Order: sequence, then C-alpha cells, then structure tokens
Amino acid sequence: MSDFTNAIILDFESTCDDQKTIKPQEIIEFPSVVLDLESLQLTAEFEAFVRPVHHPELTPFCRELTAITQSEVARAEPFAAVFQKHQEWMRQHDLTSGNALFVTCGDWDLNVMLPAQCAVSPTEIKRIPSIYRRWHNIKRSYVEVMNVKKAPGMAKMLKALDIKLTGHHHRGIDDCRNIATLLTTLIKRGAQFGVTGER
Repeated sequence: MSDFTNAIILDFESTCDDQKTIKPQEIIEFPSVVLDLESLQLTAEFEAFVRPVHHPELTPFCRELTAITQSEVARAEPFAAVFQKHQEWMRQHDLTSGNALFVTCGDWDLNVMLPAQCAVSPTEIKRIPSIYRRWHNIKRSYVEVMNVKKAPGMAKMLKALDIKLTGHHHRGIDDCRNIATLLTTLIKRGAQFGVTGER
C-alpha cells in the first residue's frame, strides 16, 4: 500500500527547437491531473499556458511539436503567476505533501526544468515548496512491472502495454492524461507507488 492517497501527474512543455539549443529554456504549458489512488479515477485537472519572457517567440518546431500556438502563450501570464495559481489549485483540492505525490515521465520536469525556470523568472522564486521537490518517476514502475533494464518514452510504454495514446503527444495536458492511464495500468499489475526522486 502507498503512503499517498493522490497522484498528481505533471508534464511540462517548454520552449524548444530542433536547430539550436534555447537558453534559458522556459515552461510554456503547466498541466496536471489528479489520480485518486484508491478508486484509480481522475478527480481534478489544471492547465495553464505560460508566457515565455526570454524567448517570447515560439519556434515553428515547438509549435508543431506541442500544438501550442503563439497567441496562446502571448495571452498567458508569466510563470510566477501561473505557479502561484497551481499552488492555489492544489490547496483547493487539499493536495499536500502528506497525501499527494507528483508523478512524472522521467526526472526532468521537477529535477531540472522547474528549478531552472524558477531561477530565470523575472520574479525569481528562491524557495520551491516541498511538495514540488519529490516525485515518482513512472519509468521506474514500468521497469519494475515489465522486468526490463530501461524504460522507453511515454508513447512506446503505452504501445508495449497495448494502451492507445489519446490526444496530441507533447501537448502537456494530453500527456498527463496518458501518463495517468499508464500509472493506473501499472498499479493494477502490481507496481509499487512511492518517492523515486527528490532534490
């Protein structure tokens, strides 16, 4: 049994390009879905676009990959405001470090991207709340259940488990829903749920 009652699936989308490295990279979509670990049902969702300030113009590659438009990020609030709204949403749904744990596909979202974004925000965020500093990497569950050495990306994990990918791959909210389906399937197959990474 898990010590947690809720899983908060998180999958950031960020500025990117296939021709050059964008520095600093910035979050452009901040999505989450909540999975009740007892009923294995989705109970809440959060999605907000984020306006990048260092590289405000999305590359054609980024727009095509994520299906996020320039106008969507141009109308959005900057990261600090969106991060605050996400924390308020978590409080509204009584999601605390005692009862909820973030779930990511890999360690990048919370180990690399969130701290990097907080450091370069115009309103610098020096202290990241503790709940955002530990997580469950779903790839660990996949390795455990499938008895393999290394997990592939989300789309290949879905395919291996005979789960249809829904929505647009690399659109954050759709990826969160797909990861939630993956997590549900893996838990039903005996995966252990707990902290796999922290910073």
